[in-house]
Amino acid sequence: MSAPPAIPPQPAKNPQALAIASFLRHNGDLKMRQGILNGKRADFFRAKRALRALQSQSYKKAQQKSSSKLPPIENEQDAIVAFRLLPVNQLAIRIEKLTRKTIEAKKMSDPNTPVPPLAALSKTKGVPTIAFVRDQVVSADDDIYYVWLWEKVPLTTYVYAGLIFIAIFGVILFPLWPPILRLGVWYISIGLLGLLALFFVMSIFRLILFGVTYFAVPPGLWLFPNLFEDVGFVDSFIPLYGWDVKPEKRKKKVAATVTVSKSEATDEDVDVSAEDSHEKTS
Repeated sequence: MSAPPAIPPQPAKNPQALAIASFLRHNGDLKMRQGILNGKRADFFRAKRALRALQSQSYKKAQQKSSSKLPPIENEQDAIVAFRLLPVNQLAIRIEKLTRKTIEAKKMSDPNTPVPPLAALSKTKGVPTIAFVRDQVVSADDDIYYVWLWEKVPLTTYVYAGLIFIAIFGVILFPLWPPILRLGVWYISIGLLGLLALFFVMSIFRLILFGVTYFAVPPGLWLFPNLFEDVGFVDSFIPLYGWDVKPEKRKKKVAATVTVSKSEATDEDVDVSAEDSHEKTS
């Protein structure tokens, strides 16, 4: 895979660059997408959307706060200057989307150019393979993309970490709990084990029911047919039962649609030809 572009290392991140990155990192105006960078998923965005966000009213409100370190931005040129702080401080780097055509074009132009093999391209729809670009251009063009190398740690992460620590510490001190709390935990654990056992019994029963009805009244009856489907918790138990009916193949539906359209077109042609012959006769 391509290596990051050579950027002079900074002894410390610029405070203004960190402030800009904090403002843009989870900004909805960027409409960020995910791509595969060096085998891992990363968020990337168009540079023109970031420039728009830096010229928005929300940025001006955030910049006017007394504790804000955001630089003032009045026009697009100021936005470009401010955005350049991100690649300089290695917070966001320009990338390009790789496809079969772009890789083959690079090989044709320069065989010595390091490009990933075609087998390394992403096979997930909507998640392209991306690679670093050495020319860190900032403009409002559509084909200028940047990927985030910096992740802002949200406050909820620290809160969850504190709660986990308290929970672990509380479990360690379980022998010191009051008897009524220990009794309550025992009842809760028995209830959870009962629900787990009921789930296994229900799974075995629905399988036996399907096996019997598959031969008795085909195509077979499922109890909670969506139980193991990729749906929500409530939808897993809706409907209560259902027959094992396989969905029709999509190709057949497409073929049927094409056949109907062709027949309709043929009828229209016949009508048009009949009208033409009638006009000629008259």
